[in-house]
Amino acid sequence: MRSQASVKVLLADDHPLVRQGLSKVLSLEENIDIVAESVDGEDALRKVEEYLPDVVLMDVNMPRLNGIEATRRIKQRFNNVNVIALTFHDEDEYVLALMRAGARGYILKDAEPCIIATAIRKVYQGECYYPSNLINQVMENVDKKERKLGLEQDNVLTKRELEILEEIVQGKSNKEIADTLFISEKTVKNHVSNVLRKLDVTDRTQAAVHALRTGIVPIRDLNA
Repeated sequence: MRSQASVKVLLADDHPLVRQGLSKVLSLEENIDIVAESVDGEDALRKVEEYLPDVVLMDVNMPRLNGIEATRRIKQRFNNVNVIALTFHDEDEYVLALMRAGARGYILKDAEPCIIATAIRKVYQGECYYPSNLINQVMENVDKKERKLGLEQDNVLTKRELEILEEIVQGKSNKEIADTLFISEKTVKNHVSNVLRKLDVTDRTQAAVHALRTGIVPIRDLNA
């Protein structure tokens, strides 16, 4: 167990008001220091490397690189940096995807400041912080039905659409996907639209969550 030294925290959220609000309330907490703020997932990766925070409060829906993939990359490169997801989403698929990515906590944005501070301290001390109701919900859904759903969905998507989905999970933009797969951005855009329609989701983050939850895109030894 760690000592009661100040916990260095990085705030990663693309909404300035959210960052300012969190920074203000957490600055009133004893032994919690906000060392940096990030506006998207890629910026969070850079700031983690620069400041080496103890804890990252990570938004899920961010431009350029979503919070799920940003968490995965942080845990791959900086295993001692702990991530707490901070989001409006309480659906179990988001919880599961972030757990698999390596997050050690999950808090809703409407939580009381004291809850957020408690989560930061617990994670810093080596514990996890997931509301019990969310954990129970997740555990009920992690079963053979989920894996079966993944296999069935795997058969629905074409080979090219699966490649596109893998790149979406990596947090890549349409241009980056086009460059990687040597196809035009227009073609990528059409494939992305088809993937969203077939997965019955409305945006890229939801597609990434669904892909990780069902196993369409496998998790690669995230915490090894």
